[in-house]
Amino acid sequence: MEKYFNIPFEFDHQKLEQTIISSSINSKGYCCFVDSNMLVESFIDKREIIHNVLNGSIANSCDGSYIALLASIVHKRKLRAYNGPEFFEKLIYSDAKQCIIGNTKTVFEKVKAKVESVNGKSDLIYISLPFLSVENFNYEEIANEINKQMPRYIWVSLGAPKQEIFMHKLLPLIDKGVMLGVGAALNYFSGEIKDIPEWATKNKLIWLFRVFTEPKKQIQRVFKIVKYYPAIFLEERRSIRNQTN
Repeated sequence: MEKYFNIPFEFDHQKLEQTIISSSINSKGYCCFVDSNMLVESFIDKREIIHNVLNGSIANSCDGSYIALLASIVHKRKLRAYNGPEFFEKLIYSDAKQCIIGNTKTVFEKVKAKVESVNGKSDLIYISLPFLSVENFNYEEIANEINKQMPRYIWVSLGAPKQEIFMHKLLPLIDKGVMLGVGAALNYFSGEIKDIPEWATKNKLIWLFRVFTEPKKQIQRVFKIVKYYPAIFLEERRSIRNQTN
């Protein structure tokens, strides 16, 4: 991984997949899908909680076309995002034992039914969580359940940055497997949220589509992103100049 905006990103999609797959067999870890909201949270994080979480992962994928565009401009190389819903859909149909943590039982059942309609069967399991702050979960109890089931892929759907902090706290307690913080990817896959239309993806307007589908949640995020993106861009340019001088 190379650092962009002080975050280690893996922009090589094939290498990202290989890292996740091999780690799920031989070891443990977690992967973050960093969108514009997470980038801003990391930038303004005075206590460096998010920074430490992102630097403790086995891989971070760029989950935002504008992050990839900004990085491409500053670093003068073509970089492409690999978002959580895209990655989730690629791996969820594998025959590896998998687990979903968070979200709702209804969404889980829809995901499982969709997988079974293609594969005929599914080893997908569900661990529900109480509605608590990230500091108050019983991590030992959650880890015991994971260690008993031994899934290779552990999909965490709590929303960012809660799910990333959750994975960071849970990691020392699990024996094996890779946790992947994919947030609403499950909701898109299950049909609970409308699929992102092609025009939004093609024109880098996924954020606009999300504003219309989830206005309460997304409008505040968009304002924060617009506020901090220029500073993030300028700091990255300054960092590159300092490295070359």
